[in-house]
Amino acid sequence: MELAIIPIDKTIIVDGEGIQISNVDISWIPTDVWAVHWNSTTSKGEIEYNDGKPNAEITEIGIYQQAVTDHASEKTAVANAIEAARDHLQEVKNRRVSLLFESDFTQVRDITFTNDSDWVTYRQELRDLPAVISAANIDPKLLADDFNHSSWPISPL
Repeated sequence: MELAIIPIDKTIIVDGEGIQISNVDISWIPTDVWAVHWNSTTSKGEIEYNDGKPNAEITEIGIYQQAVTDHASEKTAVANAIEAARDHLQEVKNRRVSLLFESDFTQVRDITFTNDSDWVTYRQELRDLPAVISAANIDPKLLADDFNHSSWPISPL
């Protein structure tokens, strides 16, 4: 594992994945630390100071292991906030509009298909989907997260 901590920027980077900390308290980091670098493969790292002290080489991660936990906690908090902000029903409606658009070619009247009625039924099921979700008390998240969910109408293709 590679770890970098930049307290002044409230940034923790674990294995190349950086995250700015806003939901987790990082006041446990000493105030004279500018940055910490750690590589668990080599078991070596360095602490850079902001007060003119020379950099210090470290051979144990010590208190800075907490940064790995803070990184994971912040990542979870951000993911939870993004999920909470999602409008699942709107995502379903957007997908439905896309599927209707993709099947518009079936409604051009200068061509006919042997399964025209199947296309008409499919497109009507797409239009009715929000009402079906509501009437059947289906969580829109299920359909927003899984386009193969059994509640999605099946294309006659």
